[in-house]
Amino acid sequence: MIKKVPVSQLCIGMYVHDLGGSFLDHAFWRSRFLIQNERKLRRLQESRLEWVLIDTNRGVDIPTAELATATAAAAPVPQSGSQGAPAAQGAAQPAAKAAEAAPPSATPEQQAFDDARDILDGSREQVQQLFADAELEGKIDLRQIEGLVQDMADSIEGHPDALTSLARIKRADQYLYAHSVAVAALMTSLARTLGLSDEQVRLAGMAGLLHDIGKVRDPDETPGKLGRPIQPPQELMRKHPQSGAEVLRRDPGVPPEVIDVCLHHHERIDGKGFPDGLAGGDLSLLARMAAVCNYYDEVTSTRPFKKGWDPAFALYKMLKSEGQFDMDVLGAFVRTVGRYPLGSIISLTQSELGLVVAQNPHAPELPVVKIFYSIRWSHAIPERRVDLSDPDCPSRVLPVVAPVDWAQSGLPVPPIV
Repeated sequence: MIKKVPVSQLCIGMYVHDLGGSFLDHAFWRSRFLIQNERKLRRLQESRLEWVLIDTNRGVDIPTAELATATAAAAPVPQSGSQGAPAAQGAAQPAAKAAEAAPPSATPEQQAFDDARDILDGSREQVQQLFADAELEGKIDLRQIEGLVQDMADSIEGHPDALTSLARIKRADQYLYAHSVAVAALMTSLARTLGLSDEQVRLAGMAGLLHDIGKVRDPDETPGKLGRPIQPPQELMRKHPQSGAEVLRRDPGVPPEVIDVCLHHHERIDGKGFPDGLAGGDLSLLARMAAVCNYYDEVTSTRPFKKGWDPAFALYKMLKSEGQFDMDVLGAFVRTVGRYPLGSIISLTQSELGLVVAQNPHAPELPVVKIFYSIRWSHAIPERRVDLSDPDCPSRVLPVVAPVDWAQSGLPVPPIV
């Protein structure tokens, strides 16, 4: 049910269906979102908005007692053909009781994934427009970028894995923009793991969003026939950091840390990267973080010319690399996404495969999995969800002798949620 509620009566857990008022009255770039934490609630209360519409089917309802004292402001939005205000007011309290008595439409985990999906769907379109405006007008809408980053930070704080796991799913004709959003989500989450200040978290997210803006000048990174990009030639690909830095420098409001990440996210810790061949301490912390986040998202993403690696396999390869990454930053990244990131396929005892669907912070090497395939019988089996950290769980993770990239196998992998 859609209800009109005064901003003063909002609370954590409500789902905002629409923001009442002009975009000048608030700093939100999305009109629909879950109020996940105190920070987002405070941003609403400090705005110039007087009321919003909430969806009680996707979040908590306004308490009945409060509804009774503010019937006019919090009454359900009249439907076309209604019989007037008295009827609507008379139905308000029974409707509220019915909403309270009704079972929740989604689990907290499902709600977190739904909200993350909303963020990703909207942010990809926003980033596409931001890139176009920056290229044509030389101006970056920092207010809009900060709103995107704040929503990502809120989502990650509420459910650390939902946004980063869904961000790996990309349409071919939106890869550049989806990749930028994914790297921003990973950068924001990694910054939290490293214990950086709120300002550094903000800069990390902004840098992730803008790190590949130089590719808007590359025709091989924009949709081609049938909306499918082709693999960019190496010599063209190596030019995009300088191109991006040129675009960002045209706007004096862009922080220098963001320009630095755009220019140096392809550098290596051993000095063999590009464009400047910087090494070790010459690289900023944000640039070293971006090198890890950018590479991980690139290799785990499926594109028309290659299939993405399994996330756990990608981490294994990254940890075995020499001279490419700052190993302290990479270690923090592994703690961020988990030893077995959501979406990984792992081999279990009883010749079964399990899809990682949730992390266990107290036991990162023992995630929650959805068992779905029998290696012994070479076919799918009825799905069952098991917590590998449960002492009574009969399934165990098999030691890795030779890592397998199960993402290339073509298995009938079930959804995470």
